[in-house]
Amino acid sequence: MTSDKLLLNRITLDLHEAITDLGGVECEQVPDIFFPEDFAPTTHPRIRSESIETAREICLRCPVMDKCLKVGMFEEYGIWGGTTPQQRKNIRKYESD
Repeated sequence: MTSDKLLLNRITLDLHEAITDLGGVECEQVPDIFFPEDFAPTTHPRIRSESIETAREICLRCPVMDKCLKVGMFEEYGIWGGTTPQQRKNIRKYESD
C-alpha cells in the first residue's frame, strides 16, 4: 500500500470518528447537493450553482470542516471542506510549488 493510500485511510477514519462522536453532521441529511457534478451545467445551471452555494454554507457551519477538507484533497468530485474540485486543484498546485 502506498503512503498516500495509508494517509487517506488514516484521515478518512479520523473524519468518520469525529462525525460519529458528534452524532452526525448536517451534510449527511442532504448528500446530493455535495455532488453538483450530477447536475448538468447546460440543462440545470441554476440548480448546480445553488447546490454549490448551499453545500458551502453548510460546510462553513460544520465542526469537522478541516478534517473533511483533508479527505477532499484526495477527491476529484464533490464539495469537501467547503471547496470545489477546482479550488482543491488550485490548493494542490500551490502546495507543490
